[in-house]
Amino acid sequence: MARPLKDGVDYFPKDTDFYADDKVRLLRAEFGSKGMYLLDYILCDLYGKNGYFIKWDKNKCYLVSDGAGCGCSPEFVAEFISGCIRCSFFDKRVFEMFGALTSVGIQRRFIRMLNSRENFTFIEEYFLLDISDKKDVPQGILNKLAFKKVSDKENEVKSKDNPNKSKDNSQSKIEENKVEESRVEESIIDDSHRPPAPYEQIKDMYNNICTSYPKLRSMSDSRKKAIKARLRQYSIDDFKCLFEKAENSSFLKGANNRNWSATFDWLIKDSNMAKTLDGNYDDRPMQRNDYNAGARKNNNLFLDLLENSEFDNGDDIL
Repeated sequence: MARPLKDGVDYFPKDTDFYADDKVRLLRAEFGSKGMYLLDYILCDLYGKNGYFIKWDKNKCYLVSDGAGCGCSPEFVAEFISGCIRCSFFDKRVFEMFGALTSVGIQRRFIRMLNSRENFTFIEEYFLLDISDKKDVPQGILNKLAFKKVSDKENEVKSKDNPNKSKDNSQSKIEENKVEESRVEESIIDDSHRPPAPYEQIKDMYNNICTSYPKLRSMSDSRKKAIKARLRQYSIDDFKCLFEKAENSSFLKGANNRNWSATFDWLIKDSNMAKTLDGNYDDRPMQRNDYNAGARKNNNLFLDLLENSEFDNGDDIL
């Protein structure tokens, strides 16, 4: 009897510059080597069990604390996960709404490991990729994807001896070789039921609040795509807070040792938006020893790291 396929995988790819990514560096700076060990342990658990996500709750903190065997208390594990959410290593919206850890980068890597499978069912609410973007979903994998709702656990489609089983569930199962790409698009979260992304509202909000920055005159396709991606995780009020923090930040307006200033495009990048909202660039009260250049430089542990985050590519992180 053939062994049934599991949802997870036996191994996963890891970029050689994984530990050089800004998000990982921030986690290492805050949580040290134990944090890096925990990160590897959690990723192995995630890819191994479900392939692209892992459910998380208080009990999981105890299980990971015991299983990792690195002397980390459950409280340390819980704080580490909070740090992962703060720096956007894992998607904040999916975690807060559904108690699951996942990310765009994790899903991109996992979806490329489906070549040997006849099909695979994703949970619709967890899915973060854009099927119209080949960088997210390669054309050859498109027709292998099926989707189900969080509440549809009893209708989960599994590939066993008969990969075409359960075809009667036409809303969540995409029939092989019979469905065009447009049908696949319909099986993902239906964007027609969502209000259109408020691009002009965000542009006007930026121009009205960020008066110290160059005026934003148009919304390019790349800007719209970035805004749409951020709106999966943040609200309009978050964008307002982002722009207010940028306008009140001397560092982002050019008071740094590179004479560099932030831009609208920089602000709406995934990791940069998260760090700005977290207050990493907020002005700090002037201290007497701040007149000493060395003391000023040490005032922020992550100054150089955050200054260079202009060039990060956070969506590609594992």
